[in-house]
Amino acid sequence: MMQYFIDHNKKSIHQQKFAGDRCGFVGTSIESREFTNCPNYVDLLVKEQKYKRCAHCESFQTTLSS
Repeated sequence: MMQYFIDHNKKSIHQQKFAGDRCGFVGTSIESREFTNCPNYVDLLVKEQKYKRCAHCESFQTTLSS
C-alpha cells in the first residue's frame, strides 16, 4: 500500500490514508498524480523542489494522535 499521494500540479504531498476532498486535488489530472511509499523521496521533494505537505492531512494525523 502506498503511503503518499503527490500532486505535481499543486506541488503538494498528501498522506494517502488521510487524503480527501478537503485536500483540493480533485481537479488534478491522473498524469500529474504520483503514489509512493518512499519517505526519502518525499523529503527530497519538500527540501529541494519546494513541495508542501498538505495541511489537512497533517492536521488530521495530529488530531488522531492526541
